[in-house]
Amino acid sequence: MNPSEKGQRARSLFSYGTFHFIDDGFADSIYLLLPFIAAELHLSFSEVGFLKGVFSGAMGLFQFPLSLLGERIGELTVVASGTLGLAGGFLLLSMATTFPAFFIALILAKGTAAGQHGLSSAVLSRVFEGPGRRAAMGTFNFSGDVGKVCVPFLLAILINFVGWRSAVFSLSIGGIILGTILWTLARKSQASPPLPQAKQGQVSEGSRWGISDPQGFSALLTIGIIDISTRTALLTFLPFLLLKKEIPAAQVGFALTLLFAGGAVGKFACGVLAEWFGVIPMVVVTEALTTAGILSLFWAPLSAVWILLPLVGVVLNGTSSVLYATVAEIISPAGRSRGYGLYYAITLGAGAVSPIIYGLITDSLGLSFTLISTGLMALITIPLSRYLSRAKAS
Repeated sequence: MNPSEKGQRARSLFSYGTFHFIDDGFADSIYLLLPFIAAELHLSFSEVGFLKGVFSGAMGLFQFPLSLLGERIGELTVVASGTLGLAGGFLLLSMATTFPAFFIALILAKGTAAGQHGLSSAVLSRVFEGPGRRAAMGTFNFSGDVGKVCVPFLLAILINFVGWRSAVFSLSIGGIILGTILWTLARKSQASPPLPQAKQGQVSEGSRWGISDPQGFSALLTIGIIDISTRTALLTFLPFLLLKKEIPAAQVGFALTLLFAGGAVGKFACGVLAEWFGVIPMVVVTEALTTAGILSLFWAPLSAVWILLPLVGVVLNGTSSVLYATVAEIISPAGRSRGYGLYYAITLGAGAVSPIIYGLITDSLGLSFTLISTGLMALITIPLSRYLSRAKAS
């Protein structure tokens, strides 16, 4: 590989990794804000789940249309404008006072940013074609999880000093400024050309979507659905478990930061480890440990919870790095933009529905039942993982 190609890879990974840092950092701040919103509006668990579902649902709904738009106008334009829309939505969130206003702000925030994951993944899987792709995707996911650590941590500090509304307002202004600067720098560096519009003949390899292994893709989707449903449900209701364990509200943000820090390590480490040990062993280990970790959080004393949180974060988020790179092994290069868009749209749609369902369950059967069932659900992925052995590098 010549120095020019190495430079293009580095610029692409830095640019899209930084956008991912902002996107995931803002997105996961919602878990910190939900208890404040719930207390202010006197919301039930089902209403909390509904707000989180709306947030994730907007991302799932607009994921695929924005992926197709990226093929026409360029992935950078869609990703960068989505970052500005996300920050703008949080700006409105800081001013919202009614349930409908929160509803609209959350839809705007995540709906405009919905194309970020799919288009960025498609670009990087193309730039890092062949060996090193899984490690690159692990690094990309790691950058998002660093955002999940840094942004909520910063928000938690701001909340302690100025309250949650002023904290969100300040954070959103900073996001708009940073997103604008990054867009300008990325355009000048031309980290990656716009995605070429897929030709029908190219996308039709194996199927009209470029899916070379339909059974493997179906198994991958199912595992992804269960994985994200488990993760989203836990993150939505974990703050309420921590409050139930008598952790002060001001410390909940720092507790989530520990979980996100572990998740950042898990995203990076599991992506690299999957290169060495393979997809199936990593899925089995991470999902089994996810179940053990969730159940441990529920039964462990308060002192042990602080130790468990980063460990649970490692396995809770680690599976996704393995799955994201596997998408590229089942879909032909020309079809990856829409292939990743399809994968993210379905899995994120499941992530949107799960908090709503678990919220209703929590109102009916209690928080304990929800967390235990969430942990056990992850075990279903283990027998499904054997179908991923058929994934072939394209």
